[in-house]
Amino acid sequence: MTTRAGAVVASAALAALALTSCGGGGAAGSNAGEATDENKPDKLTVAAWMDFPPELLASFEDEYGIEVVVDSFPDGAAAQTVLRNGLSSDGAGLSDVHLIELDWWTEMMAVPEDWVELPEIPDRWVDWKVTQGSVDGVITGYGTDIGPLGVAYNEEMMAAAGGATDADSFGEFIGGDAASWQSFLDAGREYVATADNYYIDSLSSAFQAAVNLLPDAFEDPESGKPYNMADNAQIKELFMMFAEAAEDGISAGIPIGHADWGAGFQNRQWATVVTPAWMAGIIAENADGVPGWRVSSTFPDGGGNWGGSFFSVPATGENTAWAVKLADYLTSPEAAVQWFHTTGQFPSQLEAIASPDIAETENEFFGGQRLGQIYGDLAAAAGDAAAGGYRGENFAGIQTLVTDGIRLVESGSATAQEAWDSVVSEFDALGFDTAD
Repeated sequence: MTTRAGAVVASAALAALALTSCGGGGAAGSNAGEATDENKPDKLTVAAWMDFPPELLASFEDEYGIEVVVDSFPDGAAAQTVLRNGLSSDGAGLSDVHLIELDWWTEMMAVPEDWVELPEIPDRWVDWKVTQGSVDGVITGYGTDIGPLGVAYNEEMMAAAGGATDADSFGEFIGGDAASWQSFLDAGREYVATADNYYIDSLSSAFQAAVNLLPDAFEDPESGKPYNMADNAQIKELFMMFAEAAEDGISAGIPIGHADWGAGFQNRQWATVVTPAWMAGIIAENADGVPGWRVSSTFPDGGGNWGGSFFSVPATGENTAWAVKLADYLTSPEAAVQWFHTTGQFPSQLEAIASPDIAETENEFFGGQRLGQIYGDLAAAAGDAAAGGYRGENFAGIQTLVTDGIRLVESGSATAQEAWDSVVSEFDALGFDTAD
Protein backbone atom coordinates (compact mmCIF):
# COMPACT_ATOMS: atom_id res chain seq x y z
CA MET A 1 0.00 0.00 0.00
CA THR A 2 1.23 3.47 -0.87
CA THR A 3 0.88 5.68 2.17
CA ARG A 4 2.13 8.75 3.95
CA ALA A 5 1.31 7.19 7.27
CA GLY A 6 4.84 7.98 8.40
CA ALA A 7 3.74 11.57 8.84
CA VAL A 8 1.56 10.50 11.76
CA VAL A 9 3.82 7.88 13.35
CA ALA A 10 4.73 8.99 16.83
CA SER A 11 8.00 7.30 17.57
CA ALA A 12 10.17 8.81 14.85
CA ALA A 13 8.74 12.27 15.22
CA LEU A 14 9.12 12.35 18.98
CA ALA A 15 12.67 11.08 18.71
CA ALA A 16 13.47 14.14 16.62
CA LEU A 17 12.22 16.66 19.16
CA ALA A 18 14.86 19.14 20.24
CA LEU A 19 17.36 17.60 17.83
CA THR A 20 19.10 19.44 15.02
CA SER A 21 20.57 17.79 11.93
CA CYS A 22 24.34 17.74 11.79
CA GLY A 23 26.44 18.94 8.90
CA GLY A 24 27.36 16.54 6.13
CA GLY A 25 30.73 18.00 5.28
CA GLY A 26 30.47 17.47 1.54
CA ALA A 27 30.13 19.97 -1.27
CA ALA A 28 28.89 22.63 1.14
CA GLY A 29 25.64 23.18 -0.71
CA SER A 30 27.47 24.20 -3.86
CA ASN A 31 26.25 23.93 -7.40
CA ALA A 32 26.54 20.31 -8.50
CA GLY A 33 28.12 21.25 -11.81
CA GLU A 34 27.28 19.92 -15.24
CA ALA A 35 26.22 16.35 -15.91
CA THR A 36 28.57 15.04 -18.62
CA ASP A 37 29.55 11.74 -20.18
CA GLU A 38 32.78 11.90 -18.21
CA ASN A 39 31.03 11.93 -14.82
CA LYS A 40 28.06 9.73 -15.79
CA PRO A 41 27.51 6.86 -13.34
CA ASP A 42 26.16 3.43 -14.24
CA LYS A 43 23.55 3.67 -11.51
CA LEU A 44 21.68 6.28 -9.45
CA THR A 45 19.75 5.56 -6.27
CA VAL A 46 16.66 7.33 -5.01
CA ALA A 47 15.20 6.88 -1.52
CA ALA A 48 11.41 6.94 -1.31
CA TRP A 49 8.42 5.23 0.27
CA MET A 50 5.84 5.37 -2.52
CA ASP A 51 5.28 3.53 -5.78
CA PHE A 52 7.01 4.91 -8.87
CA PRO A 53 5.39 4.92 -12.30
CA PRO A 54 7.23 1.99 -13.95
CA GLU A 55 7.60 3.77 -17.28
CA LEU A 56 9.11 6.84 -15.62
CA LEU A 57 12.26 5.12 -14.40
CA ALA A 58 12.53 3.08 -17.59
CA SER A 59 12.36 6.21 -19.74
CA PHE A 60 15.17 7.87 -17.77
CA GLU A 61 17.34 4.81 -18.27
CA ASP A 62 16.50 4.71 -21.99
CA GLU A 63 17.34 8.39 -22.43
CA TYR A 64 20.52 8.57 -20.38
CA GLY A 65 21.76 4.99 -20.07
CA ILE A 66 21.73 5.12 -16.27
CA GLU A 67 19.96 2.51 -14.17
CA VAL A 68 17.73 3.97 -11.44
CA VAL A 69 17.41 1.87 -8.29
CA VAL A 70 14.73 2.76 -5.74
CA ASP A 71 15.83 2.38 -2.12
CA SER A 72 12.32 1.69 -0.91
CA PHE A 73 11.03 2.26 2.62
CA PRO A 74 7.77 1.02 4.15
CA ASP A 75 6.75 4.54 5.14
CA GLY A 76 7.96 8.11 5.54
CA ALA A 77 9.02 7.57 9.14
CA ALA A 78 11.55 4.91 8.15
CA ALA A 79 12.91 7.10 5.36
CA GLN A 80 13.16 10.03 7.77
CA THR A 81 15.17 8.01 10.28
CA VAL A 82 17.70 6.82 7.69
CA LEU A 83 18.08 10.34 6.33
CA ARG A 84 18.53 11.85 9.79
CA ASN A 85 21.17 9.29 10.67
CA GLY A 86 22.98 9.76 7.37
CA LEU A 87 23.14 13.53 7.70
CA SER A 88 24.72 13.16 11.14
CA SER A 89 27.29 10.68 9.79
CA ASP A 90 28.87 12.54 6.85
CA GLY A 91 26.35 11.07 4.41
CA ALA A 92 26.84 7.43 5.34
CA GLY A 93 24.13 5.24 3.88
CA LEU A 94 22.42 8.01 1.91
CA SER A 95 21.04 7.64 -1.60
CA ASP A 96 21.86 9.94 -4.52
CA VAL A 97 18.38 11.50 -4.31
CA HIS A 98 16.03 11.60 -1.31
CA LEU A 99 12.30 12.16 -1.14
CA ILE A 100 11.55 14.48 1.78
CA GLU A 101 8.10 15.00 3.28
CA LEU A 102 6.95 18.55 4.00
CA ASP A 103 6.32 17.92 7.71
CA TRP A 104 9.98 17.06 8.34
CA TRP A 105 11.52 19.24 5.64
CA THR A 106 12.69 21.95 8.05
CA GLU A 107 14.43 19.45 10.31
CA MET A 108 16.34 17.96 7.38
CA MET A 109 17.28 21.39 6.06
CA ALA A 110 18.61 22.67 9.40
CA VAL A 111 22.11 22.67 7.87
CA PRO A 112 21.64 23.94 4.30
CA GLU A 113 25.22 22.96 3.41
CA ASP A 114 24.12 19.33 3.63
CA TRP A 115 22.28 19.81 0.34
CA VAL A 116 23.10 20.64 -3.25
CA GLU A 117 21.72 23.94 -4.56
CA LEU A 118 19.27 23.12 -7.35
CA PRO A 119 18.98 25.26 -10.49
CA GLU A 120 15.85 27.34 -10.85
CA ILE A 121 13.30 26.03 -13.35
CA PRO A 122 11.03 29.01 -14.14
CA ASP A 123 7.25 28.56 -14.21
CA ARG A 124 7.25 24.84 -13.46
CA TRP A 125 5.55 24.89 -10.04
CA VAL A 126 2.99 26.93 -8.17
CA ASP A 127 4.96 29.75 -6.54
CA TRP A 128 4.42 28.68 -2.96
CA LYS A 129 5.78 25.19 -3.66
CA VAL A 130 9.10 26.71 -4.76
CA THR A 131 9.14 28.81 -1.59
CA GLN A 132 8.54 25.72 0.53
CA GLY A 133 11.41 23.94 -1.22
CA SER A 134 13.91 26.72 -0.62
CA VAL A 135 16.18 27.65 2.28
CA ASP A 136 17.10 31.32 2.57
CA GLY A 137 16.11 31.80 -1.05
CA VAL A 138 18.19 28.87 -2.33
CA ILE A 139 16.28 25.99 -3.94
CA THR A 140 17.19 22.69 -2.29
CA GLY A 141 14.15 20.62 -3.20
CA TYR A 142 12.19 20.08 -6.42
CA GLY A 143 8.49 19.75 -5.64
CA THR A 144 6.50 16.60 -6.34
CA ASP A 145 2.90 16.76 -5.17
CA ILE A 146 0.70 18.96 -3.06
CA GLY A 147 -2.17 17.84 -0.85
CA PRO A 148 -5.27 19.99 -1.40
CA LEU A 149 -7.73 19.03 1.31
CA GLY A 150 -11.10 17.44 0.64
CA VAL A 151 -13.61 15.29 2.50
CA ALA A 152 -14.43 11.82 1.24
CA TYR A 153 -17.91 10.72 2.24
CA ASN A 154 -20.14 7.74 1.56
CA GLU A 155 -23.42 8.68 -0.09
CA GLU A 156 -25.11 5.38 0.75
CA MET A 157 -24.26 5.59 4.44
CA MET A 158 -25.32 9.23 4.59
CA ALA A 159 -28.63 8.49 2.89
CA ALA A 160 -29.30 5.52 5.20
CA ALA A 161 -28.91 7.82 8.20
CA GLY A 162 -31.39 10.27 6.72
CA GLY A 163 -28.72 12.77 5.77
CA ALA A 164 -27.08 13.93 2.58
CA THR A 165 -27.77 12.11 -0.66
CA ASP A 166 -25.43 13.83 -3.12
CA ALA A 167 -22.46 16.19 -3.32
CA ASP A 168 -24.51 19.35 -2.97
CA SER A 169 -26.51 18.17 0.03
CA PHE A 170 -23.39 16.83 1.75
CA GLY A 171 -21.70 20.19 1.28
CA GLU A 172 -24.66 21.86 2.93
CA PHE A 173 -24.71 19.23 5.67
CA ILE A 174 -21.21 20.17 6.82
CA GLY A 175 -21.82 23.92 6.59
CA GLY A 176 -21.97 24.94 2.92
CA ASP A 177 -20.04 28.03 1.89
CA ALA A 178 -19.61 28.93 5.57
CA ALA A 179 -18.31 25.48 6.55
CA SER A 180 -16.03 25.55 9.59
CA TRP A 181 -14.46 22.86 11.72
CA GLN A 182 -17.18 23.46 14.28
CA SER A 183 -19.94 22.92 11.70
CA PHE A 184 -18.14 19.84 10.36
CA LEU A 185 -17.95 18.32 13.86
CA ASP A 186 -21.55 19.28 14.67
CA ALA A 187 -22.61 17.46 11.50
CA GLY A 188 -20.87 14.43 12.95
CA ARG A 189 -22.88 14.66 16.13
CA GLU A 190 -26.04 14.83 14.05
CA TYR A 191 -24.97 11.85 11.96
CA VAL A 192 -24.18 9.46 14.84
CA ALA A 193 -27.50 10.29 16.49
CA THR A 194 -29.27 8.24 13.80
CA ALA A 195 -26.56 6.15 12.11
CA ASP A 196 -25.30 2.71 13.08
CA ASN A 197 -21.65 3.55 12.45
CA TYR A 198 -19.17 6.34 13.18
CA TYR A 199 -19.09 9.67 11.38
CA ILE A 200 -15.33 9.73 10.77
CA ASP A 201 -12.38 7.35 10.81
CA SER A 202 -10.19 9.48 13.04
CA LEU A 203 -10.44 12.89 14.64
CA SER A 204 -6.69 12.85 15.18
CA SER A 205 -6.23 12.90 11.40
CA ALA A 206 -8.81 15.66 11.00
CA PHE A 207 -7.09 17.60 13.77
CA GLN A 208 -3.79 17.32 11.92
CA ALA A 209 -5.46 18.78 8.82
CA ALA A 210 -6.85 21.65 10.89
CA VAL A 211 -3.44 22.36 12.42
CA ASN A 212 -1.97 22.60 8.92
CA LEU A 213 -4.22 25.60 8.24
CA LEU A 214 -2.77 27.65 11.09
CA PRO A 215 -0.09 30.18 10.13
CA ASP A 216 2.10 29.42 13.14
CA ALA A 217 0.75 26.46 15.06
CA PHE A 218 3.61 25.50 17.35
CA GLU A 219 6.62 27.75 16.73
CA ASP A 220 7.47 31.41 16.45
CA PRO A 221 8.44 32.17 12.81
CA GLU A 222 10.85 34.90 13.93
CA SER A 223 12.91 32.95 16.44
CA GLY A 224 12.04 29.37 15.46
CA LYS A 225 11.45 28.59 19.13
CA PRO A 226 8.37 26.60 20.19
CA TYR A 227 5.51 28.43 21.84
CA ASN A 228 4.86 27.45 25.43
CA MET A 229 2.07 24.88 25.11
CA ALA A 230 0.16 26.03 28.19
CA ASP A 231 -0.09 29.53 26.68
CA ASN A 232 -0.82 28.45 23.10
CA ALA A 233 -4.42 29.65 22.97
CA GLN A 234 -5.08 28.81 19.32
CA ILE A 235 -3.95 25.21 19.76
CA LYS A 236 -5.85 24.76 23.01
CA GLU A 237 -9.06 26.06 21.42
CA LEU A 238 -8.68 23.76 18.43
CA PHE A 239 -7.68 20.82 20.62
CA MET A 240 -10.69 21.17 22.90
CA MET A 241 -13.04 21.50 19.92
CA PHE A 242 -11.87 18.17 18.51
CA ALA A 243 -11.44 16.44 21.86
CA GLU A 244 -14.99 17.30 22.90
CA ALA A 245 -16.26 15.85 19.61
CA ALA A 246 -14.27 12.71 20.41
CA GLU A 247 -15.99 12.56 23.80
CA ASP A 248 -19.30 12.63 21.93
CA GLY A 249 -18.35 9.44 20.07
CA ILE A 250 -18.29 10.61 16.48
CA SER A 251 -14.92 8.96 15.66
CA ALA A 252 -13.77 5.37 15.29
CA GLY A 253 -10.31 6.45 16.39
CA ILE A 254 -8.61 4.58 13.55
CA PRO A 255 -6.31 6.86 11.52
CA ILE A 256 -4.51 6.08 8.29
CA GLY A 257 -1.53 3.91 9.11
CA HIS A 258 -3.44 1.97 11.78
CA ALA A 259 -3.50 -1.78 11.22
CA ASP A 260 -7.30 -1.78 11.21
CA TRP A 261 -7.81 1.16 8.83
CA GLY A 262 -8.36 -1.00 5.75
CA ALA A 263 -10.67 -3.34 7.63
CA GLY A 264 -12.62 -0.34 8.86
CA PHE A 265 -13.56 0.56 5.29
CA GLN A 266 -14.56 -2.98 4.49
CA ASN A 267 -16.64 -3.18 7.66
CA ARG A 268 -18.28 0.18 6.88
CA GLN A 269 -17.24 1.59 10.25
CA TRP A 270 -17.31 5.26 9.18
CA ALA A 271 -18.89 7.56 6.62
CA THR A 272 -16.31 10.34 6.17
CA VAL A 273 -12.55 10.75 5.94
CA VAL A 274 -10.60 14.01 5.70
CA THR A 275 -8.86 13.30 2.42
CA PRO A 276 -5.93 15.21 0.96
CA ALA A 277 -5.51 14.50 -2.72
CA TRP A 278 -2.78 11.90 -2.20
CA MET A 279 -5.10 9.85 0.04
CA ALA A 280 -7.86 9.35 -2.53
CA GLY A 281 -6.07 6.49 -4.23
CA ILE A 282 -5.29 4.86 -0.88
CA ILE A 283 -8.98 4.98 0.04
CA ALA A 284 -9.92 3.43 -3.30
CA GLU A 285 -7.52 0.58 -2.60
CA ASN A 286 -8.71 -0.02 0.97
CA ALA A 287 -12.42 0.44 0.29
CA ASP A 288 -12.42 -1.66 -2.87
CA GLY A 289 -15.84 -3.25 -3.29
CA VAL A 290 -17.59 -0.79 -0.95
CA PRO A 291 -19.83 1.44 -3.09
CA GLY A 292 -20.86 5.02 -2.51
CA TRP A 293 -17.61 6.83 -1.80
CA ARG A 294 -17.32 10.36 -3.21
CA VAL A 295 -15.18 13.47 -2.62
CA SER A 296 -16.86 16.73 -1.62
CA SER A 297 -15.90 20.08 -3.09
CA THR A 298 -16.70 21.71 0.28
CA PHE A 299 -14.08 21.89 3.01
CA PRO A 300 -14.02 23.55 6.46
CA ASP A 301 -12.51 27.02 6.70
CA GLY A 302 -12.10 27.32 2.94
CA GLY A 303 -9.59 24.52 2.45
CA GLY A 304 -5.87 24.05 2.75
CA ASN A 305 -3.03 21.61 2.20
CA TRP A 306 -1.79 18.47 3.94
CA GLY A 307 1.41 16.93 2.73
CA GLY A 308 3.52 17.14 -0.34
CA SER A 309 7.13 16.21 -0.87
CA PHE A 310 10.39 17.20 -2.54
CA PHE A 311 13.28 15.45 -4.23
CA SER A 312 16.60 16.69 -2.86
CA VAL A 313 20.25 15.82 -3.46
CA PRO A 314 22.64 15.29 -0.52
CA ALA A 315 25.85 17.26 -1.02
CA THR A 316 28.00 14.31 0.08
CA GLY A 317 26.94 12.19 -2.89
CA GLU A 318 29.43 11.04 -5.51
CA ASN A 319 27.04 11.66 -8.42
CA THR A 320 25.47 15.00 -7.57
CA ALA A 321 25.41 16.41 -11.11
CA TRP A 322 23.45 13.48 -12.47
CA ALA A 323 21.37 13.24 -9.29
CA VAL A 324 20.17 16.79 -9.96
CA LYS A 325 19.20 15.74 -13.48
CA LEU A 326 17.25 12.80 -12.04
CA ALA A 327 15.45 15.04 -9.53
CA ASP A 328 14.54 17.34 -12.42
CA TYR A 329 13.29 14.42 -14.50
CA LEU A 330 11.16 12.98 -11.69
CA THR A 331 9.40 16.33 -11.14
CA SER A 332 8.70 17.33 -14.75
CA PRO A 333 5.07 18.07 -15.74
CA GLU A 334 5.06 14.87 -17.79
CA ALA A 335 6.25 12.88 -14.80
CA ALA A 336 3.59 14.55 -12.62
CA VAL A 337 0.84 13.22 -14.89
CA GLN A 338 2.30 9.73 -14.56
CA TRP A 339 2.47 10.07 -10.77
CA PHE A 340 -1.19 11.13 -10.74
CA HIS A 341 -2.30 8.02 -12.61
CA THR A 342 -0.07 5.70 -10.56
CA THR A 343 -0.59 6.96 -7.02
CA GLY A 344 -3.32 9.60 -7.30
CA GLN A 345 -1.04 12.31 -5.93
CA PHE A 346 -1.99 15.80 -7.05
CA PRO A 347 0.69 17.73 -8.95
CA SER A 348 2.37 20.95 -7.92
CA GLN A 349 3.43 21.57 -11.53
CA LEU A 350 1.33 24.24 -13.28
CA GLU A 351 1.27 22.54 -16.66
CA ALA A 352 0.20 19.24 -15.13
CA ILE A 353 -2.56 20.83 -13.05
CA ALA A 354 -4.04 22.33 -16.23
CA SER A 355 -3.63 19.13 -18.25
CA PRO A 356 -6.91 17.59 -19.47
CA ASP A 357 -5.30 14.24 -18.70
CA ILE A 358 -5.67 15.14 -15.03
CA ALA A 359 -8.58 17.57 -14.87
CA GLU A 360 -10.88 15.49 -17.10
CA THR A 361 -10.00 11.96 -15.98
CA GLU A 362 -13.00 10.21 -14.43
CA ASN A 363 -12.38 8.05 -11.38
CA GLU A 364 -14.41 4.86 -11.51
CA PHE A 365 -14.19 4.10 -7.80
CA PHE A 366 -15.49 7.55 -6.87
CA GLY A 367 -18.55 7.24 -9.09
CA GLY A 368 -16.98 8.79 -12.17
CA GLN A 369 -16.00 12.00 -10.40
CA ARG A 370 -13.24 14.06 -11.98
CA LEU A 371 -10.98 14.17 -8.95
CA GLY A 372 -8.32 16.23 -10.72
CA GLN A 373 -10.84 18.99 -11.32
CA ILE A 374 -12.28 18.72 -7.80
CA TYR A 375 -8.88 18.93 -6.12
CA GLY A 376 -7.74 21.63 -8.52
CA ASP A 377 -10.78 23.70 -7.51
CA LEU A 378 -10.11 22.97 -3.82
CA ALA A 379 -6.49 24.09 -4.20
CA ALA A 380 -7.61 27.28 -5.96
CA ALA A 381 -10.22 27.98 -3.28
CA ALA A 382 -7.63 27.54 -0.53
CA GLY A 383 -5.35 30.15 -2.10
CA ASP A 384 -2.32 31.08 -0.02
CA ALA A 385 -3.56 28.84 2.81
CA ALA A 386 -2.53 25.88 0.67
CA ALA A 387 1.08 26.73 1.44
CA GLY A 388 0.48 25.77 5.06
CA GLY A 389 1.88 27.53 8.08
CA TYR A 390 5.35 27.84 9.51
CA ARG A 391 7.05 24.52 10.23
CA GLY A 392 10.15 24.77 12.34
CA GLU A 393 12.58 22.01 13.28
CA ASN A 394 10.28 20.64 15.97
CA PHE A 395 6.95 20.96 14.16
CA ALA A 396 6.47 17.26 13.35
CA GLY A 397 7.34 16.08 16.84
CA ILE A 398 5.17 18.62 18.64
CA GLN A 399 2.27 17.92 16.29
CA THR A 400 2.54 14.21 17.08
CA LEU A 401 2.59 14.92 20.82
CA VAL A 402 -0.58 17.04 20.60
CA THR A 403 -2.33 14.69 18.18
CA ASP A 404 -1.68 11.81 20.55
CA GLY A 405 -3.74 13.76 23.07
CA ILE A 406 -6.73 13.56 20.75
CA ARG A 407 -6.16 9.81 20.49
CA LEU A 408 -6.33 9.53 24.28
CA VAL A 409 -9.86 10.89 24.18
CA GLU A 410 -10.85 8.78 21.17
CA SER A 411 -9.75 5.63 23.00
CA GLY A 412 -11.70 6.59 26.12
CA SER A 413 -8.52 6.85 28.17
CA ALA A 414 -9.02 10.51 29.12
CA THR A 415 -11.50 13.35 29.07
CA ALA A 416 -10.82 16.34 26.85
CA GLN A 417 -9.45 18.36 29.78
CA GLU A 418 -7.35 15.47 31.10
CA ALA A 419 -5.87 14.93 27.64
CA TRP A 420 -4.97 18.60 27.29
CA ASP A 421 -3.34 18.61 30.72
CA SER A 422 -1.33 15.56 29.67
CA VAL A 423 -0.17 17.27 26.47
CA VAL A 424 1.00 20.31 28.44
CA SER A 425 2.79 18.14 30.99
CA GLU A 426 4.60 16.11 28.31
CA PHE A 427 5.58 19.26 26.45
CA ASP A 428 6.96 20.85 29.63
CA ALA A 429 9.00 17.74 30.33
CA LEU A 430 10.92 18.25 27.08
CA GLY A 431 12.51 21.38 28.49
CA PHE A 432 12.32 23.60 25.44
CA ASP A 433 13.67 27.14 25.44
CA THR A 434 10.33 28.61 24.40
CA ALA A 435 9.46 31.82 22.59
CA ASP A 436 8.67 34.89 24.69
